[in-house]
Amino acid sequence: MNKLSEDEIRNKLKNLNNWEYKDNKLVKEFKFNTFDDLIDFLKLIQPVADSLDHHPDVHIYYNRVIIELTTHDAGGITDLDFKLAEKIDDLSTHVR
Repeated sequence: MNKLSEDEIRNKLKNLNNWEYKDNKLVKEFKFNTFDDLIDFLKLIQPVADSLDHHPDVHIYYNRVIIELTTHDAGGITDLDFKLAEKIDDLSTHVR
């Protein structure tokens, strides 16, 4: 998997909903009504991440979670990060 250039990343970000490019990662915060809703969301992400063999960094703060994506083997952002970001966005509509 090839690392994307800054221009490629910024161009692809236009197709994502509220993801940011920070510190060589794709980053998004999701907010939920309850901690249980947040955990349900993470349980939805787990099989998708496993199927892609690509796992996010997750930071939990009661009813909000910050998801960070990067491809460590490539040393930056790849198409795989964008693919997982899209899938995570789709999953977020199932829990709120």
